[in-house]
Amino acid sequence: MRWFLFCYWYEPDAPSDPVGLVRIWSLARQLVERGDRVTVLPPRYRSALLQRGFSTAPIPVLPWRVLRPVSYAVLSCIVGLMRAWSSKPDVVYYRWMDSPHPLLFARLLGAQCVCEVNGEPVPDWSETDRTIKRRFKHWLASFALSRCDRVVVLTDGLRDLVVRRYRVAPERVAVLPSGTDTDLFVPQDAAACRRRIGVDLDRDYIGFVGSFYRYQGLQCLLEAMAIVRRNMPSVHLLLVGDGEAAPELKQQADRLTLSPCITWAGRIPYQEVPAWIGAMTLCVAPFRRDRGETSPVKIFDYLACGKPVIASAIPSVSATFTQETGVTLVPPDDPVSLAQVMLALLKDPDRQARMAVDGRNFVQQGFSLINIINRLREWLVTEKASIYHADPRIL
Repeated sequence: MRWFLFCYWYEPDAPSDPVGLVRIWSLARQLVERGDRVTVLPPRYRSALLQRGFSTAPIPVLPWRVLRPVSYAVLSCIVGLMRAWSSKPDVVYYRWMDSPHPLLFARLLGAQCVCEVNGEPVPDWSETDRTIKRRFKHWLASFALSRCDRVVVLTDGLRDLVVRRYRVAPERVAVLPSGTDTDLFVPQDAAACRRRIGVDLDRDYIGFVGSFYRYQGLQCLLEAMAIVRRNMPSVHLLLVGDGEAAPELKQQADRLTLSPCITWAGRIPYQEVPAWIGAMTLCVAPFRRDRGETSPVKIFDYLACGKPVIASAIPSVSATFTQETGVTLVPPDDPVSLAQVMLALLKDPDRQARMAVDGRNFVQQGFSLINIINRLREWLVTEKASIYHADPRIL
């Protein structure tokens, strides 16, 4: 199969190299390993220039807010048409980006159009929200998603949402949850990882990896950490990432006198993330109650590294994870409950070990990127065959 992947992404706090494209690179590599031909059309970020193993066509974009996505849409279509002249795609795959241009591109070339929806297309939309911008985004999402050949969603909740709100036919929607690269994210010796990243060997570390947005619940984590420190003063917090909430989080840490026991790692290269997770005693995903539908990628990464995980019991998390899968669920936005569970787990190494084994097995059995991409390819091939079975030449 021949794939074109469209993937516009912009992060104001990382304008030169956002982390949101990491999963697109992984998807491209996995497809190539299965013998497919892949062309990725990303914005011209630094990481886009460094990718190897598949074809990339980095798209220059204008720096201004309104023109940035428009310039990507126009130029990516032009470059895509030039690439399609010599290698016409069978599948145009894109992550929802407030634009229908990949759909129009696919229709022009007669390719299947597949849209991945990994979060609510129009967050916090409601019937009482009458702002012009939200109404237009809602209409745009309905127009595009209802006309795509296939829509890939990451949770059952997202499937229900796109069917109900955006008028997508249920038979054209597939739930393919996020997974992780189980060859990259593997259990490692904690002491070796701690030496590698330069932290003390003899402490317990609670860790978080991700973007510092308010919906991540890091304010709650800091409040819980203050409780933990009163009971176990040697425990340290590793925060890997950055984002718009970082300044206020650091102010909160100062108020709680937590700064000496926090390592702010900042953004790190993706290949180094497993070593930081490997240094942690336990990992947390303290999502806020209002997070909305999401597929919690970080939890899969934690589990693949053989780490016990504590996560907020929001619907899209509790629908996938249980104690038997290596994850202890806690009420969201409740620092006392979070602290109690962290303390109990820190004091129980045997339970940590059991959760580590259970979590790694859980991910390997159903949530490795290899398994998920195989399911995606099989789904597309099967559906295409069912549509065109009367004319095998099309296949």
